[in-house]
Amino acid sequence: MFYQTYSKSQNYFTREVILDSGKGSKVYDMGGNEYTDFTCALGPNLIGMADDRINAAIIKQLEKGISFSTPTMIEQGLCEKLIDIIPGCESVKLMKNGKDVTTAAVKLARAYTGRDIILKAGYHGGDDWSVSTEIGAKGIPQAVKDLTLKFEYNDFENVRTLIRETGDVACVILEPVMNDGPKQGYLEFIQDLCYKNGTVLIFDEVVSGFRYSLGGAAEYYGITPDLMCIGKAMANGSPISAVCGKKDIMSLIDTGEAFISTTFGGECLSIAAALATIEILEQPGTYEHIWGMGKKMLDGLQQAINFYGLSDCVSTVGLPPHCGLTFRDIGKLDYLDLLNIYEGKMLNSGIIVSDTGFISLSHSNEDIEHFINSANRAMDDIKKAIAQDSTTGILTGRKINPVFKRR
Repeated sequence: MFYQTYSKSQNYFTREVILDSGKGSKVYDMGGNEYTDFTCALGPNLIGMADDRINAAIIKQLEKGISFSTPTMIEQGLCEKLIDIIPGCESVKLMKNGKDVTTAAVKLARAYTGRDIILKAGYHGGDDWSVSTEIGAKGIPQAVKDLTLKFEYNDFENVRTLIRETGDVACVILEPVMNDGPKQGYLEFIQDLCYKNGTVLIFDEVVSGFRYSLGGAAEYYGITPDLMCIGKAMANGSPISAVCGKKDIMSLIDTGEAFISTTFGGECLSIAAALATIEILEQPGTYEHIWGMGKKMLDGLQQAINFYGLSDCVSTVGLPPHCGLTFRDIGKLDYLDLLNIYEGKMLNSGIIVSDTGFISLSHSNEDIEHFINSANRAMDDIKKAIAQDSTTGILTGRKINPVFKRR
């Protein structure tokens, strides 16, 4: 058995799928079987697999070199581009993974405020300060756990009470888009709370960055955080991330007061991929296509829910660029039973997706129609399972066993 990130492991699939190649919205396993991919490598493949324009940029840079002994012009070019397109971005630090930049942002906030307490909503990577409030907290010292407090997204009173009762909070870090997005005025409320308390506001846009608009959720909702963490979709699958934001906070990296350093942050192949990706995203019609395909998916899923009378246990969730379904217990079936039926049926229909999926620029009307037709067949199976109050004879393959469970 081999491992990388939990959500790509075989625990999340009803049968083993080992992929070999991909192009656009399609991926192919070792046996040459074709799948339409709506997981998009957990979000990074915003343009589509093996895009010729991005590949050409990587190859061109490969011939010049990968990693250098000093900063490079291409690194400077990407940082300048990010400053141009991301709200409130005055300085940039390039890194590799999402957790690299969320941890960097938290460290910067602590260094800037002289405080220790973190308030968080959402998932922010696998470092101790983040997962100490989640499953998998064994091995983390209690002293570390005590410094991170979790609040409920979209609950105004919950975060206000935590800040009032805790007092010296270094930062509030949240995913600005979770589930169906922020309630009216919620992000403004969080921003105002942080300002009044002298707390650093961090948007974790590792998932949402570049997906909803070029400047991420910050641009889409018109809210400028103190620091922003981006990654995933920035380079269409190449490993790169960045923490960016106000110069007076970011300058603590240059002085060494907040020690944040990585050998491969300036690796040039990923930087070339990022610049090529952003150039594609800047073209007219890009986001209209992504939002349009996602809306068609959501509408089709809702129609299927209504047709099969499943509104008691199945709902649509998410904004069009990142959307799907959420399942609830019914009778003797728990939500994982329903997800199991859905995911297994979709996989057997040639669709790779979990409960929620991602839209890429390469997804076509035909892809969405294939998705909706497959989802209807999955809903039919769910309806049958509910009628017999069992998955017997309906569930194909093994039962999924995700590490991150909702409860």
